[in-house]
Amino acid sequence: MSSRQSDDDGLIIDLLLGRCDARQRGEIEERLAGEPDLRSLKQDVQNALSAMELLPEVEPSSDLVSRTLQRVASTRLTNALIAREQKGHRWSFSTFSMREAGTIAAAVLLLAALFVPSIRQARRRMLISECASNMGQIGSAVSAYAASNDEYLPIALESPAQWMQVSGRKPVSNSAALFKLLQSSHASPRVFQCPARGIESFAVVEGMTDFPSERHVGYSYQHPLTPEGPIRRSRYSPAEQEKMVILSDSSPVFPGGCFDRSKVSALASDNHGGTGQNVLRLNNSVAWASNPNVGVDGNNIFLAEGVFDYRGDEMPTSRTDSFLLPAYTSN
Repeated sequence: MSSRQSDDDGLIIDLLLGRCDARQRGEIEERLAGEPDLRSLKQDVQNALSAMELLPEVEPSSDLVSRTLQRVASTRLTNALIAREQKGHRWSFSTFSMREAGTIAAAVLLLAALFVPSIRQARRRMLISECASNMGQIGSAVSAYAASNDEYLPIALESPAQWMQVSGRKPVSNSAALFKLLQSSHASPRVFQCPARGIESFAVVEGMTDFPSERHVGYSYQHPLTPEGPIRRSRYSPAEQEKMVILSDSSPVFPGGCFDRSKVSALASDNHGGTGQNVLRLNNSVAWASNPNVGVDGNNIFLAEGVFDYRGDEMPTSRTDSFLLPAYTSN
C-alpha cells in the first residue's frame, strides 16, 4: 500500500467517524467531488461500518459463559473419542484444556462487549457528522436563495394558513418552501434527507412543487411568517442570526405531520434515536443540541413560544421565535 493510499484511508475514516473539523471536512468533500477512487474508498468504509448495524443490540444472557464452556467440553469429549478410534494412526487431534477454553470464551465475550458498542457509537457519530454536512449545504442554499430574493428566506405560507391537516382541511406543506431550493438549483435532493433515517433518491421533474413524500425530507423548517411578516435575513442583527434556529432534524412533536400531544415535552428528534438533533442557524452555523431549548431566548424550537396545543395554524409569537414545522404534510 502506498503512503498516499494509507493517508487517504486515515482521512476517510476520520471523516466518517466525525473526527474532522469544518475545514478538514470541506477539503475532503472537495476531493471527493473530483476523485472517483476516493469516493469508492469512502463507500467501502461506509459499507464496513454499516455491516455492524445489522447486529441486533441484545445483552448476552447470564448463562452464556457456562453454555460456552459446556459446548467446548462436549467438543473436547467428541475429539477424544475420535482420537481413540484413530489410535494407531500417525495423526492425532489436539484439544484445549478447560482452563484454556475458559480463557478463550472470556476473551471473546470481552471483545464483543468492548468492540461492538464502540463500532455502533462510531457509526452514530458518522451519521451525525453527515447530517451536519447536509445542513451546512442547506444553509448555503438558503443564503444563495436569499441573495437572489431581497434577503427573504424561502416561503410557502404566503399568508397565515393551515400548515397541518386537521378535520379534512388540506394544509399548505411548509416543506414546499425547502423544495424551492431544488427548483432554483441551489441544492440537490439528497441533502434534505437525514442519513440516520436512510436515503431514498428521487428526480425533480417539471410540475413538482413539493417533495414526493415525508421519506424524502428529514428536516423541519422554520415557520416563515412572524408577527412582523416574512423572515428577511437583513432585519436580524449578527447576534440574533447567531442564535436563531431555522432548521433541525425532524420535529418529534408532529410525527407524520400530525400533532402528538404526548410529545410536547420530548427532548429530541427521532432522527438520531432521541439523543439530540443538529440545528442550522440563520448565520449558516450548524451545531449539535442534546435538547430543543436552543432558540434565541432559550425557547423550545419545536414549539411556538408558550403554545402547547395545536390546531395547525399557529405562528411564531415573536420575530425571533424559532418554531420549526413538521417536515412534510402534503398528504
